[in-house]
Amino acid sequence: MRHYPAPIQDRKIRFALVGCGRIAHNHFEALRKHHDRADLVGVCDVDPRALDRAVGLTGAEGYTSLQDMLRRADADIVVVTTPSGLHPEQSIQIASSGRHVMTEKPMATRWEDGKRMVAAADAAGVRLFV
Repeated sequence: MRHYPAPIQDRKIRFALVGCGRIAHNHFEALRKHHDRADLVGVCDVDPRALDRAVGLTGAEGYTSLQDMLRRADADIVVVTTPSGLHPEQSIQIASSGRHVMTEKPMATRWEDGKRMVAAADAAGVRLFV
């Protein structure tokens, strides 16, 4: 049986998001609806225009690289809304940093990549949500 950290009940859950395109706006809206229990502490995109829009819309700190966001943002969970082919490597990086991962569907485009994502989350003791 796997053991995960205890649920966060004494403060808001801190979210970060990588990939500030069209799908990200669904997550921004969901986080806004749950503002009493969730904070968006970081957004990341390689496209400066998409990043600027996301920062302006959410007020979250903006990052141009996932590595930088993982180093500097105090997130409990990172939402992955990048193109599907990027999900495996990004999810593995996020899990390896000790954060939970919430990835858009499909989680991976190849079976082997999906298995690597699950293995990385298991090894890090974090949860992987799709």
